[in-house]
Amino acid sequence: MKKKIAVYEISDVITEIPLDETKIFNIARIFNKIMGEGAKSTAHSTILAEIKSDQSILAQYSKDKDKFSVETFAQRLLETELNNYKTSRKKNLKEGFLFIRESDKDLILLKLEKTSVADTETFELLGQLGTDKHYYKACIFTNDLYGIAVIDKSRKVASYWLEDFLDLQEVRNSKVNSDDLIELVENEELFSEEIKDKDNFSEIISETKSYIFDNKNFDKSELIEFLNQKNIVDIDTQQTNYEELFFSRKSSTLDASFVIDQKVLRSWYHGEIKISDETVIKTANFEKLKKNKLIKLRGNTIILKISDEFIEEVAIQLGNDNG
Repeated sequence: MKKKIAVYEISDVITEIPLDETKIFNIARIFNKIMGEGAKSTAHSTILAEIKSDQSILAQYSKDKDKFSVETFAQRLLETELNNYKTSRKKNLKEGFLFIRESDKDLILLKLEKTSVADTETFELLGQLGTDKHYYKACIFTNDLYGIAVIDKSRKVASYWLEDFLDLQEVRNSKVNSDDLIELVENEELFSEEIKDKDNFSEIISETKSYIFDNKNFDKSELIEFLNQKNIVDIDTQQTNYEELFFSRKSSTLDASFVIDQKVLRSWYHGEIKISDETVIKTANFEKLKKNKLIKLRGNTIILKISDEFIEEVAIQLGNDNG
């Protein structure tokens, strides 16, 4: 199949844009700039997603590509961007263009917001892509309904693009599980109502964080056993479905066990303390530093405890004057 390109303007209505050779050439440059590899391509967030059901628009497209009208993508996107009454656009979603490129290898959907970066008449690049963090979203479908790349210029993929428009969900992996776990803990939604009603609930949260910080893997049953051994909870692990006594229904989205993604922990708990105009102390996990009492303040002096494996290196860096 020769590469086929279609463009629709998405405002209060959809309008197909007539294409000529100049526009097709410029559109190819935009695709290459955003989807290409190397130093000249743009940086963005990419996740691996899968269909939620056979009702996903990509599942429908996959069933019969020859008979599927690509204008359906534009119609679905417009429906997604309209308010609940379908009378006007949602205020937080900007007008833009939906670029659709089909080939034997893949289908690419690209939403480019109206911006000064590209000439809206010719689609010629006028400046450096990447200056506006919100201006594009994309999807790359390679005929695998359970391995779809979804892209967003923002730090996090917009739910309206992933879920409402494409009807996809992120493939659960270490990163997704870890991020969901921390969010559930921080929002006090990991636990059942029975657990939340306990007088020592704050201690349960604190020790749950200790378990997460001190282990490479998260395991639902092991967490309960960990808290049982500390006499913080008393869950009968011989009882059928005992985990339901501890975990909330919302936490059922988490896999039973998974590797804890350290990058996710850093993104949630990194911190810094400025102690003078010249000096800032940075840490990947400020909460763990405080929980384990590895940092103390005495008068105007901060005391940091050094892990054994770093003592020699710190001594060398500080020099003999600090010995």
